[in-house]
Amino acid sequence: MAVDTSIGITVAGSNIKFSAAVKLLGVNLDRYLTMDSHVASVVRSCNFHIRALRHIRPRLTLDATKSVAASIVGSRLDYCNSLLYGTSQRNYDRLQRVQNTLARAVTQALWRSGATELR
Repeated sequence: MAVDTSIGITVAGSNIKFSAAVKLLGVNLDRYLTMDSHVASVVRSCNFHIRALRHIRPRLTLDATKSVAASIVGSRLDYCNSLLYGTSQRNYDRLQRVQNTLARAVTQALWRSGATELR
């Protein structure tokens, strides 16, 4: 989707161009409200923290790892998730993959194991 940012307004003799997306209260909104930019931001942030969790996982107990995972990554997934109502299946799938990756990081499961097997 190409976004035309050349459209703008003139204020006090200066041309101000519109932004393709804005961040409001931690939620990225684009002009079509597809939530693609917000989901991309959440996925990027969660993957960063999951990688960090993998580095310290061998030194944590399972309970401590679950607490860290729920507080850091889970809170990012839950924040403003009601705004995702009606978003594309692609966005839901991306967020589901993050949850599956988090479950594997917590249980130290192999990549070939399915997330439903991690109970």
